[in-house]
This record gives sequence, structure tokens and C-alpha cells, in this order.
Amino acid sequence: MNFFRSLIFLLCSLLTSQDVFSQNSTHKWAVGVGYSVTNMEGLLDRKALRPNNYTGGVNLFIGRYLSPSFNFRLAGLYGNVFYPKVTFYPERELGIFNQQNFVDASFLVEYKFNNNYVIKENSIVQPYFFIGLGINNMNRDLNTFFPFGGGLKFKVTDWVAINLETSYKANIDNSYSYFQHHAGLIFSLGKNKKEKNVENTNLGKVNNDLKDLAIITSDYDKDGLDDSSDECPYVFGSKDLNGCPDSDADNIGDSRDRCPTEKGTIENQGCPLKIEDTDGDGVEDNKDKCPTEKGLMSNSGCPFVPDLAKIEEASTMIEGDKKLSKTTTIKIANNTELFYLSSSSDLSELNRQTLDAIALYINENNVAKVVIKGYTSHTGTDKMNIDLSLARAIKASNYLSSRGVNFRKMSVQGWGHYNAKYNNLMTEEAYKNQRVEVVLE
Repeated sequence: MNFFRSLIFLLCSLLTSQDVFSQNSTHKWAVGVGYSVTNMEGLLDRKALRPNNYTGGVNLFIGRYLSPSFNFRLAGLYGNVFYPKVTFYPERELGIFNQQNFVDASFLVEYKFNNNYVIKENSIVQPYFFIGLGINNMNRDLNTFFPFGGGLKFKVTDWVAINLETSYKANIDNSYSYFQHHAGLIFSLGKNKKEKNVENTNLGKVNNDLKDLAIITSDYDKDGLDDSSDECPYVFGSKDLNGCPDSDADNIGDSRDRCPTEKGTIENQGCPLKIEDTDGDGVEDNKDKCPTEKGLMSNSGCPFVPDLAKIEEASTMIEGDKKLSKTTTIKIANNTELFYLSSSSDLSELNRQTLDAIALYINENNVAKVVIKGYTSHTGTDKMNIDLSLARAIKASNYLSSRGVNFRKMSVQGWGHYNAKYNNLMTEEAYKNQRVEVVLE
């Protein structure tokens, strides 16, 4: 009776104390008390559900805050326990048991999910799991065991919570392992540290602008906001953004920004508005004068249509008399494709005319960089395809160079059948992968 009177007195004292707050970086200590039941029989079968296989006891612990994610605690249990009189399995079925007073003690490290990374620190439901090391007096000998398990804390106030926990204590020595289930209360201890009013020592009086300064109980990141109202309590941030940083400077705190590294709009939850580019030429439709036809950024999204007379004149100067087909229509975009016969790197007449037009555009518009990428279909070995794709790109580069394009502007790449643009499994499309892309940057 004296023990229970002492326990009631302790609970009343804790419930009426004004020095009890939530356990965190300021209020680091906590105590707990509760009732535990121990199951020594039917650990892994239906016997675990029989009430007469459980014995009760009182559980006490003291814990300390280590970090937002971790606590440690020292826990002890005192109660009665039934266990088989001998270790032979058949005796268990005969119901021959010993009864003794039972004590175990554990050192536990606890991982908390209410760490502001998984869920908020002040959540009502606070799950956790733990591991540790302990000893007991099972069979009147000291035995070592390895405890592990998990539990839930249900926040009642800022300084008291209901605790439900289950654990399995696996004996390391040649003794018994057992389950324990626990229900109780946890109390966090600590005094509120109040900050002094800020005085203007230069003027010898209190600055009126600081009279309404809020008393800060805990400010882990030192950004001037109490952790209880700081949406990012472990990262320095802006008061205007509820204590969070704004990495992309779009006036939306990172905690609420779906695209925290890319400047966006409030209407789009911090992400930039995505405007469609129907023809895929890199010019958004609202700025593209030819939104359904692939073109050049420098030409407002429209393709460059060269003057065939100029191409013919330039070609004549290099190769002699040359006539282009009057029906030929060549259009140059940011990435222009040349197509090839299978296993060939030779330039067709159409490819030559297209390269003439590209050279004319590059020379007239001072294009800074030209990337020439060769490709093949999926037939053949990797080495054959890489070699063929590189040969195609080199021949296209040499042709452009012969038309006056500075070779220092050009780079060539051979991709083989990798990064195929068209479906290699469909015969009517696979031939299109026999190609070269000339990309103007």
C-alpha cells in the first residue's frame, strides 16, 4: 500500500507542476510510469492470446533528449513471472511452472518519427521504435537480453503523453526470451527560459519597437521564431515565410514550395508555369510564330527557308556548274535531320542540299556552336553501329567545313543505336534511325 500511495503522490505532483513542458532541445528530461504485462508462454502461437499466460508489473523509466530524431532512456520493471520449471519442451505442455519476483533493467536508444522530417515534432500521435541492451534475474540468475520494439505516444498536453508500447526481449544467455506490453504516462521536465527585454543602451531607454517582442521558449535555428510556430525549426529562415528559407527567391518558403530550386508562382505552388511547345523546337507556343512547325529560336520558332539561288551560287563556285531541283524545299530548324541508306555513310543529294542550307544559315547568322550527332538502327553489333554513326557525323562535318563553316565550332558524336528517336521495333519507323542530327546552339 505504501508503494501505491507514493505512486499516486508522484502523479499528483507532476500533474500540478508548472515546470513541465514538451521534451525537446530545451526540456530534455522525461520520466515515465506505467503497467506492464509479460508473456513467457506461447510466444509465437495462439497461446500468446490467453490472458492467464500474462503476468503484471510496474514499469518506470527516465529518458533524455539527444537530437530531433533520438532519445535514450533507462527503463526498469518489477513484477511477478511464471516460467517452466525445467527447460525440456515437453514439460511446458505439462504445465509445471515456477513463480518468482522478477526484475529487468534496460538501456534503450529510441528513434522518433516526430522529428520534423517525417512528421512534426508537436504531432498528437508520435510513433517510435527502439533497440538496446538489458539484464534480468530470470531463474534467479543474472541474464543478458537484447530488447527491441516500438510504440506510440499520444500527446495530451505540452508536457504529458499517454504511452503504448510493445517489445520483444531476446535473451543472449541460455535463458528465456519473452514479450512485454506496456501502457503508461510520460512527463517531460524543464523550466521555460524567458528572454530579457531588449534595451536601447545608446539612448538609455527601452526601444518602443521592441516592447511587444514575444517571449521565445525555444529557437533551435536562431531565426527569431519559436520552434512551435516555425515551419522549418532546424533551418534558418525568414519570419515572413514562417521560419523557412526560400532557395529560389520566389517568395514561397521551401516547406510549401513544390519546386524549391526553381523560381515559380504562388498559383502553381512554387513551380514555374509550363507553357506548351507543340512542335518541340524549344520555343514556347506563346512566343512561337510557327507553333506547329519546328523552327529556330533565333527565327521566332519558324524554320529557315534558304534562298536556293544563293545555295546554287555557292555550290557552283566550289563544284562547278550545279543546278538544284526547283521543287526542292529545304527548311532548317534548331535540330535538322539527315537520313541515310542502311549501312551507308554517303551523303545523298538531298542531304548535300540540306547541309548547304545549314552552312548558309550558320555563316550568315554567326551561330556559335554546331553539334553533329550520328545514329543507326538496332541491327548489327554495338561496335559496328558506333563506328557507322561516327562516320556519318564526320562526313557531315567535313561537308559543312568545305562550305566555309569554321571547324572549331563543330563537334561530332556517334551514338550507334542508343538514344533512338524512332521505334526500332516497327519496320516502317526503324529506317528513320539511320540518320544524323545537326543541332545549332
